Amino acid sequence: MSDLLKPGDHVSSGEKKYRVLKEIGDGGQGNVYCVSEGEHLYALKWYNKSASTPEQYESIEMLIEKGAPSEEFIWPIELVEGASTDNFGYVMPLINTKKFTKLSYYFSGDVEVKKFETIIDAGIKMAHAFYALHINGLCYRDISFGNLFVNFETGDVLICDNDNVTFDNLTSLENNWGTNGFMAPEVVRGELPPSSQTDLFSLSVVLFRMLHKQHPLQGQREYDVLISDYESDLALYGTNPIFIYDPIDATNRPVAGKKDIAEAYWPYYPTFIKERFIEAFTLGLHDPHARIRESIWIKDLSALKSQLYYCYNCGGQVFYDKSLLTENVVCPACKSKIKVLPPRLKIGDSVIMLNHDTVLYANQIDGSKVMDYDTEVGKVEIHPKHPNVWGIRNLSDQVWRYVTKEGTVKEVNKDEVIPIIHNLEIQLGTQTGTLRLMSQIKS
Repeated sequence: MSDLLKPGDHVSSGEKKYRVLKEIGDGGQGNVYCVSEGEHLYALKWYNKSASTPEQYESIEMLIEKGAPSEEFIWPIELVEGASTDNFGYVMPLINTKKFTKLSYYFSGDVEVKKFETIIDAGIKMAHAFYALHINGLCYRDISFGNLFVNFETGDVLICDNDNVTFDNLTSLENNWGTNGFMAPEVVRGELPPSSQTDLFSLSVVLFRMLHKQHPLQGQREYDVLISDYESDLALYGTNPIFIYDPIDATNRPVAGKKDIAEAYWPYYPTFIKERFIEAFTLGLHDPHARIRESIWIKDLSALKSQLYYCYNCGGQVFYDKSLLTENVVCPACKSKIKVLPPRLKIGDSVIMLNHDTVLYANQIDGSKVMDYDTEVGKVEIHPKHPNVWGIRNLSDQVWRYVTKEGTVKEVNKDEVIPIIHNLEIQLGTQTGTLRLMSQIKS
């Protein structure tokens, strides 16, 4: 059988027969087709002859046997062959491209994202997916935009090209591969093969680019390269990588008017998330064991989401930063000074902004539940007849409590509402928080 399949061709797993409908993608190893089996549609990756090796066959067999680490992975279902044994492929779920879009389209401007929550949620779910992969003893080897799909309405993600995945115990440098700009420096230099530690570096690059739309290592030094070649890429990403916001080395800052899109984002993020990226691209550049774990990203991104509030002048989104309360905070959209903060909930050192549409999640309330980022435990509601009266509806199975001004303990069960009253101390299960009302910022 040819390296290429035609509509109407069939491939078989032995038990099932799949009919080729159309080609939907191609790459260096082969082509991807939409196929049908009965009334069901699937995707088929069909390897060319050079990629149809016994090693590749065994690798796909291993992945099928282990099963998908999480629902985010478009995982191989079964191996298939055609009339000839020269080629083989594997069947996998078909991505619904009406809902999911390649992440790269977000950077090209083909996708408009109205709320930061969507991008943050996508980052959280990516981090959790790779956490699930790594605790199963696997590594991805080639995390890049070409393999990541996002539902820009919900923040859900899908990860494809999972024949990149292998056991996290590679020793041979012949297994070195990846996408330029995403590989860890030690892989670029040819010193170590891909691993879960190099995946963590790639994940940090993806998250930075999602939040800043610029590569963390592409600033002045990349702009000064007249002709990009192997040597320039080796220096930029391997032998002398420098973070564009390195606090000590300023030689690779964004280039004003030329390579500076990150400047539209970086100044407006809270200090804690900037410090995390500095850690990822200073210590983490040079020490694989100093890289940011997936659980830390989930914790920080969940906290970042809780810091969002709306500019009362234009409706744009602003990030709260408690370290900048005495400074002039400016809306990134309309550039006006922020004069009003919404109600807030303070739990320990954490502050959650209570907007009209805020939803509270388990890991935002209880720091011990880091990975429980999608369980809704409460939501802000406005009284339908009295718009100045706000409350938080308890969506959890735990009983909340607070003391009224008369000194009695009031219990708030599931689906009941606790009023947002200034300085009201509330017991949220095992956690204690304090409410603050809308307030003016002193300039």
